[in-house]
Amino acid sequence: MKILSHPFGEYQTNCYILQFDDGELIIDPGIGATEWIQKECKNPLAILNTHGHFDHTWSNAELKKLFPQTPLICHQEDAFMLSNDFFGLGLPPSVPDRTIKIHKNQEDFKINQHIITFMHYPGHTLGCCMIKVNNHIFSGDFIFHRCIGRSDFAYSNPKEMKESLERFKMLDYDAPIYPGHGENTSIQAEQKHIDFWIERL
Repeated sequence: MKILSHPFGEYQTNCYILQFDDGELIIDPGIGATEWIQKECKNPLAILNTHGHFDHTWSNAELKKLFPQTPLICHQEDAFMLSNDFFGLGLPPSVPDRTIKIHKNQEDFKINQHIITFMHYPGHTLGCCMIKVNNHIFSGDFIFHRCIGRSDFAYSNPKEMKESLERFKMLDYDAPIYPGHGENTSIQAEQKHIDFWIERL
């Protein structure tokens, strides 16, 4: 697996492309990501959204027009955000082909031979997830390098964020983390700082 990343839009949201011999997985196609994705993807296998905020989903609609057979997948609790322009920015609406239904747990499924795991960590949004592929974790806006996602937006929940951080703190393995903004980190590197953030929620 080869991981490509590029920040897009005013908020420099990281879009990721995971390249395999049989095709690509696209994670969080933000504002202006379509041209880059077209250049790097020969056979898109799926479009995956870590959560429903516009800066992570803006190019969903364009990509579905270009690749109508490629499934768009997100958590069911955030599906409504993909078709509602809550921030009044002109978000092109999209509709997921598949929704993940687990609550504060994880769901594994296969696309071709690739195992994809959605790990539900609500708080930043109702359906906020980390996505694990080949023991690499794409954390969206849940965990960043030395920081966590905000929980003061509409459809955020500080209580659930605290519970999610407690569960994250208990993960008993290490893996690289590729966040929705900023530089990469790892599970164990961020677990050291979780109590600091919990105390401030």
